[in-house]
Amino acid sequence: MKLINFGLFQLGWFIAIWGAAHQELLPSMIAVALIFMIYIIQARYKKEAFILLLLIMLLGPIFDQCLLSFGLIEYKSQFSEYIVPIWIVALWGLFATTLNISLSWLKHYKLLAVLFGLIGGPLAYIAAEKLNAIQLMNSYALLALALGWALLTPLSFVIAKRWNGFRA
Repeated sequence: MKLINFGLFQLGWFIAIWGAAHQELLPSMIAVALIFMIYIIQARYKKEAFILLLLIMLLGPIFDQCLLSFGLIEYKSQFSEYIVPIWIVALWGLFATTLNISLSWLKHYKLLAVLFGLIGGPLAYIAAEKLNAIQLMNSYALLALALGWALLTPLSFVIAKRWNGFRA
């Protein structure tokens, strides 16, 4: 199940980024919604799994909104240049699907979770930039991403522990 979860996350991430870069949001968001449905169907406690998705899909975009508002990042496929696009919200949801499954082992290693966010967060945005879905506007963007993800990753695990739809 962990490997399938990780694979679906990677597939969803790529589809969302591709959709943003190529102005094909509808098919990409339908694909991501299907991944969310698979996640909820697999959950033992569906309400908790759904609430986790919603919470992370609220928390994460607030961070991305700050990046946008401070001019550190620009997103493709925006309906408004002042609000984070829907595909960013979807990416945070995809991240949420991993917290209690493929990344659940990180819950027990807070320092490692911080390092994971510190390095992994910016790497994901760099990859999205290479695929032409975003543009990092200056060198401060990477610093903000690293610090933000270093805080948000362990916080996400705290939330995931409370709203664990996959507990035994």
